[in-house]
Amino acid sequence: MLYIDPREGQVTGAGAGHVPLLCARENGSSDIRELPGGPVLGVLPGTDYLEESFRLGEGTAPVMVTDGVVEGPGLRLDAGLERAGTQAAQALHDGLNAEAIADRILDAAVAVDLLDNVAVLVIKRT
Repeated sequence: MLYIDPREGQVTGAGAGHVPLLCARENGSSDIRELPGGPVLGVLPGTDYLEESFRLGEGTAPVMVTDGVVEGPGLRLDAGLERAGTQAAQALHDGLNAEAIADRILDAAVAVDLLDNVAVLVIKRT
């Protein structure tokens, strides 16, 4: 889960068994941000989830993906995250909008026969 202040770029987030967050930049770089949190939602009633706050730099787009986009029989999670981050950063560098960035990530997943349980969310500050 992410809460994003669109004016300031301040983000507060937590994970619950989710794939790490990707942060793509207009300069063509990206990184993988593992958010603190807890177990998968709904598994342990009354669980508290740790949060992390950080600021998105200018020209940075957070990208959230499901495991089916970045992991499969022929691709380890870390390699898939790196590939998706590279795709997102290059698309952002190319000036694409959020929908086109998501399409580029999905096209790369199709190329390696992943696409099982897929969702991509790209948030681009304008």
